[in-house]
Amino acid sequence: MYPKAMSWYMTFVVFVAAIILGQSFFIHASWSVGILIMAIGNEIGAFGSLTLLRGHGEVSVDLPILVAASIIFGPFVGAWTGLLATWTRRELNREIRWPSTVFNHAQFAIIGWVTGYAFAILGGNVIRYSLLANAVPLVIVIGLAFVLNTAFVMVAVALRKQRSLQEVFRVYYKSLTPSFILMLPVAFLMAGLYKTLGIWGELAFFVPLAGIRWTVVLVKALRQAYFNTIRVMLAALDAKDPYTYGHSMRVGHYGMLLAQHMEMPEDQVEGVRFAGMLHDIGKMGTPEHILNKPGRLNMDEILIMQRHPIVGSAILAQIQMQGCAAKGVLHHHERWDGTGYPDNLRGAEIPVETRIISVVDAYDAMTSDRPYRRAMPHEAAIAEIRAGSGIQFDPTIADKFLEIAEHNDLSRTEGSSHGWDMTPSFFSRLLRKGTTQSG
Repeated sequence: MYPKAMSWYMTFVVFVAAIILGQSFFIHASWSVGILIMAIGNEIGAFGSLTLLRGHGEVSVDLPILVAASIIFGPFVGAWTGLLATWTRRELNREIRWPSTVFNHAQFAIIGWVTGYAFAILGGNVIRYSLLANAVPLVIVIGLAFVLNTAFVMVAVALRKQRSLQEVFRVYYKSLTPSFILMLPVAFLMAGLYKTLGIWGELAFFVPLAGIRWTVVLVKALRQAYFNTIRVMLAALDAKDPYTYGHSMRVGHYGMLLAQHMEMPEDQVEGVRFAGMLHDIGKMGTPEHILNKPGRLNMDEILIMQRHPIVGSAILAQIQMQGCAAKGVLHHHERWDGTGYPDNLRGAEIPVETRIISVVDAYDAMTSDRPYRRAMPHEAAIAEIRAGSGIQFDPTIADKFLEIAEHNDLSRTEGSSHGWDMTPSFFSRLLRKGTTQSG
């Protein structure tokens, strides 16, 4: 179900589009070939659409073609082109709910109509005047079309996620802004050179549009490479020490739950989760006899163990994961009172993401069996978190954790989050050395 505010917003957009389309049912026959070419190009662009990095929408390269059609053939042709020639593969496969599909086509129809009318009002004319004479109205209306398209979708996402527009832009659109900007000159040239090239010459612009789509694919591929790198490191950690692997996966999961409960922005929630999964990656450099020692560590062994945040930070810095290195790994053993390590940070000097990891890390460590002790009961671990509030832990974050943990035994939660396996892998089963995992 859609939130009520989002449903009203989508209904309003569809109503406005219906009024615009209702003013014209017929298109002059002389436009038929041009509209057909534009429609084919639009469908090529729409069928090549890609899901946004975190879902909740798609990005395609069909908008410049829609804008050019609106400028060349007028607002009503633009409106009908936006309505009928922007189908995507996912829409036809019914992977998108029908209200969202109707909304998508309605907003494209409005964009086509507004673009055509704005161009005419600003004195633009692709038949009578040169490209230079049309430059100012072209730039204005093309920018207007891209702003409208982004705004329509961003408002829908903001209403659905109940987040601010600023956050929605940063999380979903900021990384793709360069690709949108690259589309602007293509739309400009498609409309401006219509008089010189004719309608068949417009086909030449499908090549640069395909190139722009490739840049979007590259952005998504880089993000996937980032995920794959995390998976490889976790697999290596699993082979080194199955307990630490299971502990890290749970800390990432608990950290995500706590960050969501604190209503943090979605990109920060994701950052907390990754930082939690990677916070002990530096233990790959810790000797196994120390990691698996059945008794208490002596002072020399403690000093060696305390190096793992620095080692982990250095590992992540080498593969360009500075955010995780600085926030979730290097400082996850700092304390609110300033007596932690390695830098004795105090209070708000510790990044908020790291303060979250500190709480859930301590909880999972207490509720897990270790070689030198049995796991604490959930209630005892909760009492320890409460006692450490304002001393070891940020009191505000500790309180938020207690809100979700006092009535829910997190040590018994199972499952995975966003496709990440939280269960022991092949390496754990193959290389298990007597350690016991909980959770």
